[in-house]
Amino acid sequence: MSLSDLLVSLSDILEIFAVLLVYSQFTREFRYFTRKFEQFTREFCCFTREFALFTREFERFTREFCYFTREFAIYS
Repeated sequence: MSLSDLLVSLSDILEIFAVLLVYSQFTREFRYFTRKFEQFTREFCCFTREFALFTREFERFTREFCYFTREFAIYS
């Protein structure tokens, strides 16, 4: 094995390590993104439930207000 072959082999090994390092960094960032997305999804589901509750309450308030308005119009 000549020195040139040894340097090429070393270069190939370093290139493989560089690729593994980039892959490792990518997977770490992807896991971080996944956790953040899960957190966002949980918070969005919570918001959706709260908004649905608010919508039901607002609908009930609107019905009662319409009833009150009709009663007020009848008795005034």
